[in-house]
Amino acid sequence: MSASITLHCQTTRGFSACATSLITDSLTVEEARQVGAAHGWRYLNGRDYCAGCSGRRVNPRVVVDVNGAGHATDDARVRADLRLQTAERTLLALVNQAASGDWLYRPATQHNDPGSGGEERVMARHVCVASTGPAVAPKSLANAVYIATVDPEVGRAVTAVLHEAFETVHHEHGLVQDSLTQAVVDLADVILRPKGER
Repeated sequence: MSASITLHCQTTRGFSACATSLITDSLTVEEARQVGAAHGWRYLNGRDYCAGCSGRRVNPRVVVDVNGAGHATDDARVRADLRLQTAERTLLALVNQAASGDWLYRPATQHNDPGSGGEERVMARHVCVASTGPAVAPKSLANAVYIATVDPEVGRAVTAVLHEAFETVHHEHGLVQDSLTQAVVDLADVILRPKGER
């Protein structure tokens, strides 16, 4: 046995009425109105109005999970706005703990430790923030240049992008509506991917 609640638009104009309805799988009227709100419906003065009659944009949606009834168990199904918010907080905490100042890589400056043969290092205010390996290894140089490029100021800019995307997706009830926002959600997922100790 299954139950559902259908919302009917109650707009009337003269001798005609709007025929729009929204079938939901909600068990209560309140849940059905939450689903309706996600689709642009409005409830006002004891009456339901469809998106077209209430002057709202119609947002096509496939699933609106009101009570977590879908029992999403994997991270891929967690609401996108929550993933963006978590990634923003995670990255901001890491940025705030990092050495301040411009991170520089100067190829002419080699640090020769006894027996090491020199290492590629990234410096911030004369403090080594990263050592990427032997100076003779090509990957050490590439890693040092990359780390210097992605310094805390870049991290702060990325957190601002994550925050803007969070605001947009949160306003859309956790759903992503365009490819640019999806790209930021993908960035958040990469930030949240387990990488061992950070």
